[in-house]
Amino acid sequence: MIKADSLCLSLGGRPVLKDISFTLEDTDNLIILGRSGSGKTVLIKTLMGLHVPDSGTVTVDGRDVYAARNLSNAELKHEFAMVFQNAALLDSFTVFQNVALPLFERGEKDYARALDRATRCLAIVGLEDTLDKFPSELSGGMKKRVGIARALVYEPRYIIFDEPVSGLDPITAKEVLYYITQIIRSARATTITITHDIRNLEEIGNMVLFLEAGNCLYYGPVAELHSHKNSFIQEFLGATQ
Repeated sequence: MIKADSLCLSLGGRPVLKDISFTLEDTDNLIILGRSGSGKTVLIKTLMGLHVPDSGTVTVDGRDVYAARNLSNAELKHEFAMVFQNAALLDSFTVFQNVALPLFERGEKDYARALDRATRCLAIVGLEDTLDKFPSELSGGMKKRVGIARALVYEPRYIIFDEPVSGLDPITAKEVLYYITQIIRSARATTITITHDIRNLEEIGNMVLFLEAGNCLYYGPVAELHSHKNSFIQEFLGATQ
């Protein structure tokens, strides 16, 4: 469970997060929605222990992140994995090396065990036959799926998807969303998806946190978002359909 309580944060003297409070239960999957610059990525970094808030608290699985700063440097990082918007693969590494890298960074010395884990995670996204390929040999959608496999490889508690279908054509986006929904349905991890795209919301989460200019305009079920009375939310939903 992740809990943010009255979270406030300024960067460069500018308020970025303003009194953010929510509780993400283990059985929920969260979508952080809002336009560019609304504070979505900063919020994620604050939950992960990367930005010290001006006030308020962040609790991850009962542990206060900023009361015990050592958690943010070691244990907390192991709780989270992130699938970046551009996949962030290392061009000089094979697919296996890219996927297994988090294991080796965490001290894994058994090559056979790392190979087995990487192969199983690639199979989850339908790419178990790409172990020896390099990123330059993959399509954009395949790179994104390799990034998902890498996020799965050390079995994190929370997986964060940063704009998972941004820049993808509709068919490829549908493929990537399919694998994300399979992870959600398998309950392998609690997922948090950062997006400004309102398509397919029900497939990638059941809870929405809507941010605008660092303010939380809505936190609640996806099913109730469209009926929310806030005028900006209605304008946003209408403009992005």
